[in-house]
Amino acid sequence: MKRILSSSRWFLAAAVLLLACACSKVPFFGGNGEDDESLEYVNIFAYNVLRTYYLWVDEIRDELNAWKVSEPDPVAKVESLRYKDANGQEVDRWTALYDDYNEVYSYMTGNRKSYGFNLKFYAMDEAASRLVAVVLYTYAESPARNAGLKRGDVIWEVNGQTLTTSNYSRIASEELQGGDQVTLTLGDGSQTTLTAVEMYDNPVHYAVVFDLGKKKAGYLHYTNFTPDSCQELIEVCKYFKSNGISDLILDLRYNTGGYAFVEEVLASMLAPEADVAAGSVLSTEVYNSRLTEALGDTKTCLGTRHSIKSGGKRYEFNTEGANLGISHLYAIVDNWSASASESLLCDLFPYLDITLVGRQTGGKFCSGLLMRASAWYEENAKELGDKAKGKDLVTSWGIYVMCSRFADKYGVTRCMPDGLTPDYEVKDNPLDGYEIGDPRETILAATLALASGMTPDAAQLRSRKPVLAELPLEQPAFRIVAP
Repeated sequence: MKRILSSSRWFLAAAVLLLACACSKVPFFGGNGEDDESLEYVNIFAYNVLRTYYLWVDEIRDELNAWKVSEPDPVAKVESLRYKDANGQEVDRWTALYDDYNEVYSYMTGNRKSYGFNLKFYAMDEAASRLVAVVLYTYAESPARNAGLKRGDVIWEVNGQTLTTSNYSRIASEELQGGDQVTLTLGDGSQTTLTAVEMYDNPVHYAVVFDLGKKKAGYLHYTNFTPDSCQELIEVCKYFKSNGISDLILDLRYNTGGYAFVEEVLASMLAPEADVAAGSVLSTEVYNSRLTEALGDTKTCLGTRHSIKSGGKRYEFNTEGANLGISHLYAIVDNWSASASESLLCDLFPYLDITLVGRQTGGKFCSGLLMRASAWYEENAKELGDKAKGKDLVTSWGIYVMCSRFADKYGVTRCMPDGLTPDYEVKDNPLDGYEIGDPRETILAATLALASGMTPDAAQLRSRKPVLAELPLEQPAFRIVAP
């Protein structure tokens, strides 16, 4: 999932990617590579990328300079270097080196091998002696949807394994989000077997117009900021506009981020049309001192023409005629709402009346570069000399490095450091018996009550607490400023 905001931003991204070539004295360190030549070149790549782009490079410079080309575990090395505060707490929880770039890229773009569902884990009792997985939603035409799975279905066993606090995270990543086939035992004792398929997890999950009496509100459940979703977002906004909505309920509770380019497309349809026409500043980026000196003041502006090249594909969109002219934005958020989701809301606060409903967001306040190692070697071939051969030894590797802090047009990052606090706290409850988009569903019911003019207390009374205790599950959160 990437973050690029406009054609001018594409120029910036290109400039950033070329910076390593343009800067003199880039310290491509050496080494004999006798033990594992490929790891030597992975170390060279990761070290130089952090040295050039890392947002907190000045704060970690001593540790960074101690990096050796013979480092046997570069993945762990990158993780150990992530910036921490004075108390030793990680400020950067997201920079990571990957040995399977394609898998990460597929996850970000939504084009991947998938069962087509999303889950949360809950404890059956206070001691958490037994866990269950609960279906949050399924994607259209997915194995999960075709098997009849729906929101609120309870999974008791995965491939015959009982879920526990010690194994649920591994089972989630290896068998429910990964793998080729999985057998699920449901709460009623029945079993279903799913076979993963290559598919596009379409993030424009549900859109509907609600008649609230004196006005209409659009509702959009959106799960991932992908370029492939932009045209459908435009069509949805035109549908909302044709129905004369005055308010929009944007459901981002399960949206962990995406391309910043998509933020711009969506923001151009939500911000006041006069500001879009004027090309008003939407957002700013704060880089490390080296990048700031090279790039200067970096801003992204609202507009109707949007283009980006990503993954070898050119995307071009026109949002003319799709601006909603809304008077109020209601955003449904949760702790999974992070990164690009937070950035979109932060950027729009100066332009719109926004009410947040749900729970505190994830607090990912920075953007990253997703870079393929072989592409880096190709870009720097001249400076690398004979070490340019590393391109052929690191083909599966890539890095996601935090390179900037996002901010609104005034330079304010509202979600830093701990996320956006909801105006009305309502807990997500997939066990309430209602699908996403049903006006009786817990959080949507509370939000519709607010949009209808009910008092806050009355709106909160519409919420129903989950009967089980939710367990944490780490979700990747991405906001990327270059392809």
